Amino acid sequence: MTTPTSQPRLWNPFPARPERSARRTRLAAVLAVVTLLAAACSADGGTTATTAPPDTTTTTPPGSTTTTAASPDSTTTTSPTTSAPATTTPVPDTNSLAEGSGCTPGTTDRFPDGEWFGYVEDAAPTELDFDLACWFTGEGAARAAEEDGEESPPPNDYYVRNANTAIRTLTVGAGAGVTWMPNPGDPTTEETVAYSDWLNERTVRSYQPGAWLTISDGAIVEIREQYVP
Repeated sequence: MTTPTSQPRLWNPFPARPERSARRTRLAAVLAVVTLLAAACSADGGTTATTAPPDTTTTTPPGSTTTTAASPDSTTTTSPTTSAPATTTPVPDTNSLAEGSGCTPGTTDRFPDGEWFGYVEDAAPTELDFDLACWFTGEGAARAAEEDGEESPPPNDYYVRNANTAIRTLTVGAGAGVTWMPNPGDPTTEETVAYSDWLNERTVRSYQPGAWLTISDGAIVEIREQYVP
């Protein structure tokens, strides 16, 4: 019977140490826990970094409307809008455009002091009967003629309106003079005479032109006949 030969045991200079491996595992776990705790403390006591969002450019396409919602805490005050009252320029009464003192002295027989145009219907030594009329020139003549349905602008740039048929008896003052035309169609015949002389001469004419009466203190102090072409 052969006796088995036992193998010689080799010497291991670094024998395995199970306790050392377990120690390393525990150490690694402790380090991991310490690292996590340090990170947590740093997050609680450190400065929180805020990253600003990048600038954003919004492009609104043409024709679109952008509506911005008002903040609920904001207060908007709207001032009342006051419209200025409409103004209109009053159109003047055409008779107010008449030359001289006009042609609307009132309803009394006595004229206010001034210069008045019309026609002498009859004359006596101390008074005369006068038909007041309106004498217009320029723009006033054009407007009055248009209102009356006549040619406007009127020929020779003057227009006479005689819509009031009232005859007024006026006092002739002592020493009144008259500038008249023996020939009413020829202004070169114009001359100034005493009222009494004119009273005698005027009756021989077939045509009696209009005249301007100058009134002072309620009496006629001057008469001037009006030439018309």
